[in-house]
Amino acid sequence: MRDLFLAPLLLAILFQTFRTPSAGVLGWTWLTLMTPQKLIWGMLSSAPLNLILALATLVMVVFTRDKKKLPAGMTSTLWITFMVFMTITTIFAIVPSHSWELWNRVVKVMLLGLLVPMLMSTQRRIHALVWVIAMCLGYFGVKGGLFTMLTGSGGHVVGPPDSQLIDNNNLALALCMSLPLMNYLRLQTGNMLVRHGLLAGMVATTFGALGTFSRGGMIGLSVMAGYLWWKSPRKFSLALAVLAVVIPAYLFMPASWYDRVGTLKDASSQTTFLTRYDAWKVNFNIAMARPFTGGGFASSDNSEVYRQYSYGKSFYLDPQTGLTGGHAAHSIYFQVLGDHGFLGFGLYFSLQLSSLFLLRRVRKAARKIPDLAWAADLSSMMQVSYLAFFISGAALSMAYYDLIYLFIGIALTLDQMVKAYKKDPASVVSERAVAAEPQSGKWRAPAPAV
Repeated sequence: MRDLFLAPLLLAILFQTFRTPSAGVLGWTWLTLMTPQKLIWGMLSSAPLNLILALATLVMVVFTRDKKKLPAGMTSTLWITFMVFMTITTIFAIVPSHSWELWNRVVKVMLLGLLVPMLMSTQRRIHALVWVIAMCLGYFGVKGGLFTMLTGSGGHVVGPPDSQLIDNNNLALALCMSLPLMNYLRLQTGNMLVRHGLLAGMVATTFGALGTFSRGGMIGLSVMAGYLWWKSPRKFSLALAVLAVVIPAYLFMPASWYDRVGTLKDASSQTTFLTRYDAWKVNFNIAMARPFTGGGFASSDNSEVYRQYSYGKSFYLDPQTGLTGGHAAHSIYFQVLGDHGFLGFGLYFSLQLSSLFLLRRVRKAARKIPDLAWAADLSSMMQVSYLAFFISGAALSMAYYDLIYLFIGIALTLDQMVKAYKKDPASVVSERAVAAEPQSGKWRAPAPAV
């Protein structure tokens, strides 16, 4: 039955892509973030749907007149440079076959992000993209939240199989990053039903993140809530809203969840922390031994590489056989360091900080322009999502998560729109989506100072 729904929908998106390539970006984002093909069991579950839609979109980019050039500047330069550099590190990878497989995936995700400033250059299109992102991740958040609230069985909430989100910790991070985007959409809509629906979705997604039993996800939620409360001019109202979620969570979550969270009090003695620390050391050792190229994508996943660069001091080392097994980096920081060395680490995080700088610049400029107030709100919420990424990602191998590159593309787009408005306001205002203004008095979060 799901095939019967998915097949005509994909055909419709493909047909619209040949008319308007921006539709291809929306469809590609949907297939990338939600992977609906992994939620069915028929013939389409193994079809290369992402590749088909990606090729159609890229082909139409060549022929369409409705596109703009990739914005010049530091962020674009860092992005292209990092893509070239990670290609070089893959050429010199310790395990080339595995590294090329991951390189292929990451490059396709980056191409999707690069298309955003080229094709999604209006408010209407940016809003559509944010809606797609929020609905893709909100599907898992609301579904997981309802499962957590209704069953209380203690089962972990996980994402679709054969995807980055199958791991409960990765899903928790993605859900944390989606919450500020849902809040942005709530602020922008003038429809009370939609606004309340988004609020309910945010509450359910919060329960979904808690239902993953991810300690990193809980820390990410806590940091975001604490930051927003600290910066909010309406601290009392926000505190009441947080309590309205925390109290039911306290009542609904099973005892096994408290047992899991309770291990944070003595993390140094926990096997989970020790295994992560072990993986961090191995990836750091790879970077020290190969400072300019690193080991290539996911080199520590290889058991022989892991054993070699643990130097006989691994937590996993079997004293009888001397074997260890391969393990992921378990940290965006050590992941990039081990994959691409110190130079790649610098390029990657310079790119992320450059994106944050763009968002900060957009927020400061757009909040003074009534026609671009929505861009200031979006920039603020995206920076809060980045905060969750940097905090929760410290213990997760999510450095190449798709959403990050969509964020960079959106940041480039918003920055270009602000620049275009300053030169010719009519050129930007004429492209605005016709939408109801958000009601006055709604709380908007200030962005982190970057």
